[in-house]
Amino acid sequence: MNERTNRTIANLKQNGFTVKFFDTADAAKKAILEDAASYKSAAFGGSVTVDKMGIYEALSEKGLETFWHWKSDDRVQALMDSRSADIYFTGCNAITESGSLVNIDGTGNRLSGILYGHKHVFMVTGTNKIAGSYEEALLRIKNHACPLNANRLELKTPCAASGKCENCVTPLRMCCATLIIDRQTKGTPLTIYLIDEVLGF
Repeated sequence: MNERTNRTIANLKQNGFTVKFFDTADAAKKAILEDAASYKSAAFGGSVTVDKMGIYEALSEKGLETFWHWKSDDRVQALMDSRSADIYFTGCNAITESGSLVNIDGTGNRLSGILYGHKHVFMVTGTNKIAGSYEEALLRIKNHACPLNANRLELKTPCAASGKCENCVTPLRMCCATLIIDRQTKGTPLTIYLIDEVLGF
């Protein structure tokens, strides 16, 4: 663990978050499955990291009721069903060194799922998401993550073409709402599974 990661973890913990650090995604997945074993249902927000780790499939095989609009033929129903799940899984767009979580969303389901309504939020993310400040976090999301995600989803947004934020007004825009969590909220416990790998966007 380098000094930057160590400082970020210390600040996250000072801000009330539970942080579990792992050298590899495989080690994190093992711990996540153990931590999820006592719950009956799990919902998923859009996350390339969580998807690549195969957590949805592993929990489904273990018998948990799972909801993910990425994996369902009925996206709208899956989003509705997700609201009642015990656990909510998500990635994170950026983590500031001062210990804040920054996420940007187009639909809003991920932001609401992170903030309130579940027994526990499991946030799974790589150390590549650490940013020096809130301003750097926004630049990272809008000029790196959003263009890559737009291309992944084959969205014809200006950022998909240019590779940087154009502050567009298209209906396809993905960065419609921003959530900043500075401290652990009183409503829903949030555990951050921080992995020392480059994961997701």
